[in-house]
Formats: sequence, structure tokens, C-alpha cells
Amino acid sequence: MVIEGDHGSTYFHPDSDAANAAIRCLVELQSRAGGNALIGRSLYPLLVAAGYSDVRVSPRMVYVDFSKPELVDGFTKKTFTAMIEGVRQSAVENAIIDPATFDRGIEDLYRTTEPDGTFCYTFFKAVGKA
Repeated sequence: MVIEGDHGSTYFHPDSDAANAAIRCLVELQSRAGGNALIGRSLYPLLVAAGYSDVRVSPRMVYVDFSKPELVDGFTKKTFTAMIEGVRQSAVENAIIDPATFDRGIEDLYRTTEPDGTFCYTFFKAVGKA
């Protein structure tokens, strides 16, 4: 069994081009380092290629709105947005984004934690037999 996220599955309200650009910075930096921030969507073919049989994949969505304060704080703020904030310096130094757009993107991600905001992210759970 493996559970992996997919940063391309991030949706939120209000939508923001700057926030999406900041998220893409993490995807790009992980790709340049040999990683895959979009790996969740690839679990089925990866497990099949690795020789597993009876592979099953199911999405595990995290949906956050103001009625779930523990997820607003623990997931949207302290996990996801903090992770994106952590790549600011590398993203700017590698000319992936300009500082003002990145900072606006982070502001907009925090904006999703307000009473009228929402945030959604998908993890993928894959199970196969060896």
C-alpha cells in the first residue's frame, strides 16, 4: 500500500492565479530535483510496472472550510501553505517566479482559510499484491 498526494489536485476558493503559480513552483523544483509532486495520479501505472497485481487506486480527498477549524489550521495553514512558503527562496533564485507574485500567492492561499474560503487536496491510496 502507498498513499501519495498530487499537488495538481489542489483547488480552492477564491481561486487565484498567483496561488496556482506559487504551487507550480514546488512542482517545478521537485521535478528539477528528480522528484514528482504529481505522483498521486501515476500510482496505478507505477505499481503495475513494478510487478504488482490486482492494483487498486482510490482518491482520498481533504476538503477544508471554516466549519473545520482543526483542518484550516493543521492542514491548509500549517501543512500545505507552509510547504509552499518553504520554496520561496529557491523559486525566486531559480527565476521560476518573481517575489511579488509568489508573496501574493501565499497571501491568497491564506485567504482560503477565511470564513468564505475553501481548500481541497487529493491524496491517492494504491494497493497491490506482490
